[in-house]
Amino acid sequence: MPGIVPGTEWAAYYDDLVAEFGPTIEATGPNFGSDALLDTIADTPALATFMGEQTRLVWPAGHDLRRIPVTDPTPVYPHSLLWRRDNPHPALAALRAHLAATAAGHDATATWAPRWVISR
Repeated sequence: MPGIVPGTEWAAYYDDLVAEFGPTIEATGPNFGSDALLDTIADTPALATFMGEQTRLVWPAGHDLRRIPVTDPTPVYPHSLLWRRDNPHPALAALRAHLAATAAGHDATATWAPRWVISR
């Protein structure tokens, strides 16, 4: 996970993930994209990455890589959506309605997020 900046929400997330489950987070180096990431993982048996099942990528032939679902619990990033009540942008209401409808069918007990994450 290159580019983790100390003191940010992302750094806190990965610190908590390590404390809870014990993986080692590799934070050195630049982000060269998913192709380079998959090449590196294929060449280094000790490395793995989290990638959503909906992630669109070209699966490299000959790399002998596998996707393994992580469940019970599934780690989730603590994304937050902030908006001001006086923001007139017409897409915000539609976005909030879509996110609420998507979350309604989701079993939150099957996911893991740091304790400091506030959900509504």
